[in-house]
Amino acid sequence: MLADYIAILLAEKSAMWVTALLVDAGRYERLASSYTYFWIPVIFILFYFRSNIYHMRPILDKIRDIFYCTCNGLVVSLLFLYFAHKNIVDSVVFPVAFAICAFVLGYAIRYVYWRCLKSWHLLYEPVILIGAGKTAEKALRFYEQDLGYRYDVLGLLEDFPQQSPVAGTYPVLGGMWDAGRIVQETGVKTVVITAPGLAKEQLQKLISQVQPHVRNISFVPDLLGTQVMGVEANVFFTEEMLVLKLRNNLARRKNIFVKRVFDLLLSAVILLPVLAVMLCVAIAIRCESKGPVFFNARRIGKHGREFLCYKFRSMYMNADGILENYLTENAEARAEWNEFQKLKGYDPRVTRVGRIIRRTSLDELPQILNVLLGNMSLVGPRPYLPREKEKMGSHFDTICMTTPGITGLWQVSGRSDVSFAGRLHLDEWYVHNWSVWVDVMCLFKTVKIVVFGKGAY
Repeated sequence: MLADYIAILLAEKSAMWVTALLVDAGRYERLASSYTYFWIPVIFILFYFRSNIYHMRPILDKIRDIFYCTCNGLVVSLLFLYFAHKNIVDSVVFPVAFAICAFVLGYAIRYVYWRCLKSWHLLYEPVILIGAGKTAEKALRFYEQDLGYRYDVLGLLEDFPQQSPVAGTYPVLGGMWDAGRIVQETGVKTVVITAPGLAKEQLQKLISQVQPHVRNISFVPDLLGTQVMGVEANVFFTEEMLVLKLRNNLARRKNIFVKRVFDLLLSAVILLPVLAVMLCVAIAIRCESKGPVFFNARRIGKHGREFLCYKFRSMYMNADGILENYLTENAEARAEWNEFQKLKGYDPRVTRVGRIIRRTSLDELPQILNVLLGNMSLVGPRPYLPREKEKMGSHFDTICMTTPGITGLWQVSGRSDVSFAGRLHLDEWYVHNWSVWVDVMCLFKTVKIVVFGKGAY
């Protein structure tokens, strides 16, 4: 709350400074101290508090809720000021400046705050995990990487620790059915059950043992691999039944429209600086090797229709022949190609300029034109080659429900380090779980990965 208070206070001060700079100072009146230091920040913090932002939750959920809460806080604050302090909202300058500063400073200060807490191991909550199998391994990896969680794992409860992939990293405090006693002894108030294979009766018995001694119990249901984003839980309380409602987000016209508008607006913003970089890359390619600047290849698009995908040429003109000769002479390279459809190390087809633009992903900049034309998106599944259609198997229909993307989950999850089967799984998960906030997350992570060049070959 203190971090949010500081962010809103700075946003107010910045907006007032901009307004004083741009509006006639003679008719401009500053906000009274009671509004600046109390009423306006309280309005925002009430919205944040109501949306559970101050609880430990996935960072993606927090980012989404901060956006909506800030929008609500801006509307209510400006209405409040209109009736109580009308002079300051006579001009459009203050509302616009306040909105921009509230979003920028709100996210920036929160990000620094989250980073500091995570890096310095502050305000961590002690937890115990019940179950130490593959599910626990995934949960622990997520808790460690996600900025929204600060869990200090005291230990694990597992009946077969010798088979656990994480038993060597965290202490095993006992078996699953020692949970009640161990929770009492440790005094821990949060427990996570990571054993989705438990029968219903076993899960109920385990929860009954633990529930009297804790404040929070989380458990992973047996739904791994299914759609999880946008799931709506309905409780039929008279029947003691929980019903999960799944929405096919990319089949809804509203969401298709929102995704398209998001692509067009962001593409328009970055187009001018991108064009300048593209010109420099084009000159470098022409200076090094003969042939066209662009390599326009057929790719599989939405509904399985093929389209022309624009990329900068990063290979020699006779690349296929060079590759075949190289794979014939190198068995290890042949095995690597069969698994990843790429060569991670030396690739004889790639030019010197090509290595640079691949490492920095500059070779994909022309695809911004595909986004404007509508046959690609900024974020989406990988644009697969027509010859890869058979390898896609049962994933094909799901992946082709939407347009392929310049970046996507496969890009931010390791790029070329992810196997072909892994890419298919990630792309299918993206289609099932799409939201604007997943796209925003992928774009932010793509910038970080491109800067460090991880997984680019």
